[in-house]
Amino acid sequence: MPKIRHRDVLAFVTRYARIHAWALVLVVSLSVVSTGFFLLQPFFYREAIDAIASAAQPDPAVFRFALWQFVIGVGVAMAAFGIEQVGGLLLGKVETKVMRRAHADVFAIVQRHAMGFHASQFAGSTSRKITRGTDAIEGILDKIFLNFLPTIILMIGFMVVLSLLALPIALAMFLGMIVYAAFSVGMNLSLTRMYNWVDSQDTRVTGNLVDAISSNALVKSFAAEPREDQRHGSLLQEWERRQWLAWVASTGVTLVQYILLLLIELVVFVLAVWLWYRGEFTPGGFIILIFYMGQLWGRLWDFGRNVREYIRSVSRGEEMVEVALKPLGVRDAPHARPLVVRTGAVRFENVLFQYEQASQPVFEQFSVAIRPGERIALVGHSGGGKSTFVKLLMRLYDVQEGRILIDDQHITDVTQESLRNAVALVPQDPVLFHRSIAENIAYGSPGASREQIERAARLAHAHEFISVLPKGYETLVGERGVKLSGGERQRVAIARALLADKPILVLDEATSSLDSLSEQYIQEALARLMKGRTSIVIAHRLSTIKQADRILVIDRGQILEEGTHAALLAKEGGIYRHLFELQAGGFI
Repeated sequence: MPKIRHRDVLAFVTRYARIHAWALVLVVSLSVVSTGFFLLQPFFYREAIDAIASAAQPDPAVFRFALWQFVIGVGVAMAAFGIEQVGGLLLGKVETKVMRRAHADVFAIVQRHAMGFHASQFAGSTSRKITRGTDAIEGILDKIFLNFLPTIILMIGFMVVLSLLALPIALAMFLGMIVYAAFSVGMNLSLTRMYNWVDSQDTRVTGNLVDAISSNALVKSFAAEPREDQRHGSLLQEWERRQWLAWVASTGVTLVQYILLLLIELVVFVLAVWLWYRGEFTPGGFIILIFYMGQLWGRLWDFGRNVREYIRSVSRGEEMVEVALKPLGVRDAPHARPLVVRTGAVRFENVLFQYEQASQPVFEQFSVAIRPGERIALVGHSGGGKSTFVKLLMRLYDVQEGRILIDDQHITDVTQESLRNAVALVPQDPVLFHRSIAENIAYGSPGASREQIERAARLAHAHEFISVLPKGYETLVGERGVKLSGGERQRVAIARALLADKPILVLDEATSSLDSLSEQYIQEALARLMKGRTSIVIAHRLSTIKQADRILVIDRGQILEEGTHAALLAKEGGIYRHLFELQAGGFI
């Protein structure tokens, strides 16, 4: 994928901002009106100062006139400020809508990225990219509509007014602003790479932080806290070095900007004094000039800082935009239709599949047919392709060649949502959300009643441990279910599959974390769950697979043997029989 650039980030933000085009036009219009009031304000002060300067002695009429001019000037300033604040509130409303929608869309994209994407990314880094990118949208819109455009409008207004008052001063200020703006933009654009450099290290720090915290149990089991401290400390040390260098460069740019502003100010005041000496400039004119320079210098000083912050916001948005624009590894075909499961027949035809980073394919010319309602067991050594078989069936990856069909429907021709809704999976390491037990059981059937949830839990023999918890089914299970034991998590996962009631069932080592007594209880529930469904079981425990209609012995992506438990045991010198003879404690 090509590197994300400045224009890609702006195009991404524009895509959401243009939905609120009329509101943004109103923001700019309010900025124009507010600027007009600011430009008008010092003229009232000029009238007051000129009247006072021209009076030979104190005069009540001059006093009243000057006083009212100052009051009107302050009133104009209050009106300008009020209009400016209304524009800011309106922009804030637009920004929150844009940020919410962009965040939701990128989250949805991440959810739909293929397993290969998630396998190569830190979850913490991805979440950091999204949250930082969402904040960057606010920074980009703020700088454009509250800083850059108002500054440009103000500069144009100043040039028009000063041209009417004193053309030489207007030209000097115009040339000074051009030089200053060109320098600010050029130097701050040169800082872009440095900001990207800093942010890339920040992403590494966050990713390592989340990885270490989420794996805290492993860290403790190896007493590896000092090692993780050292690893994270080295990442922080590099972040500190990069951040310091960025601050040094930023400070240098700020210093030069300040010197430029002082030089422009000196030139403008020298010209003003010269014009006064020639009788072409009044004392009141100095009030306008000082007021304008105070306003403009504040904007120009902020302009340099805002350019830096804008560039940083863009650089921070690049990572989120990269995630948003990254092509999905597995996507629905344009003509995809919902899968209709009538019988549950599954067929692999001449499948070739190889992981992206692997040197050898997992499957090559692999074919197998599973009859409707058939209970299939997959056995074999680790790495033989059993789990990959399930991933391909659920289309978590796409095959390079061949076809996978369910009831003669090519799975690439149906929607992923309908395909996965047809399959109930009980994985070896069940994933639970940090939500209540009831929510986790009902995850595959969100509309399920409490009675249905409890019935499924009873069938899975999960009700026994749930009922003794202080909050029962409302107990929060912790991140990834860490508050439950492995066996408890598996029973919740089995209850979830029972409640989901899908036509195709996949059990991936579904009883591996259960003690023998619990497994005995659950076998009855699993037998009930598999009845009438096409079932694919990956297991090493013979108690799970010996009742299968057909056992497939898979090694290196090939089916080496197949048959019933009894038939394979009777095969002299067979692989399955050899595995059976090596078993200990009911495991292959």
